[in-house]
Amino acid sequence: MSSVDPIKVHVTHGDPVCQAGLCTALAAYADMRIVPGDRMRAPLGDPWTLSPTADVIVADYANGVAAALGSRHESRGPHAPRVLILASVDREWEITAALEQGVRGYMLMGCALDDLAGAIRAVHRGDRHLSAQIAARLAESIAIERLTVREEEVLQLVASGLCNKAISRCLGIAVGTVKSHLKSAFEKLDVRSRTQAIVTAERRGLLRDRVASDRPEAGARASAPISARAHGAMA
Repeated sequence: MSSVDPIKVHVTHGDPVCQAGLCTALAAYADMRIVPGDRMRAPLGDPWTLSPTADVIVADYANGVAAALGSRHESRGPHAPRVLILASVDREWEITAALEQGVRGYMLMGCALDDLAGAIRAVHRGDRHLSAQIAARLAESIAIERLTVREEEVLQLVASGLCNKAISRCLGIAVGTVKSHLKSAFEKLDVRSRTQAIVTAERRGLLRDRVASDRPEAGARASAPISARAHGAMA
């Protein structure tokens, strides 16, 4: 591969040790060259790092999404660096959000180095590349019927520790309607209890702090640890 220009890779990670390790490991590949980046700011004010010469940016979740947003904002077209996220985040809505923002690849921490190198090559070619775990998680979300916004709201309030009567007051709906939403959510999540529903929804990343600030009764309890919220939901 000596006659082929190396892939210019820029690494940006919130953990300096992880970043240094990635730079050293990827630099050992003959078809890759590590390049520096410029610290800039995305349109919404979030920090992001974008190298003007990089072909591929390998980043943690926050930096990866911000870099993808920044690349779109700069309107560099086909010359924009392609972003590959390497992170521990595997919740459905976060993965989907990253892909919607233009992230081209998504790998999980702990993957084999050769797998990461292969993902970089694929993204550089213009392909999308997802690790097997990420692909399976997205396939699971496609196979399972999506919750409605109201069902997510009800589950969020259940996770906050509220009983059906309190949920009905918060949402301005009848207790029977709350029960109907819960029954439908249980069927979609394939669970049989409130606790199982909370755990499953949390694992899939469906609970996103949707409780509005004008719902003080729910908001006061929304920050409790998931274990405490699950215990309260059993009441």
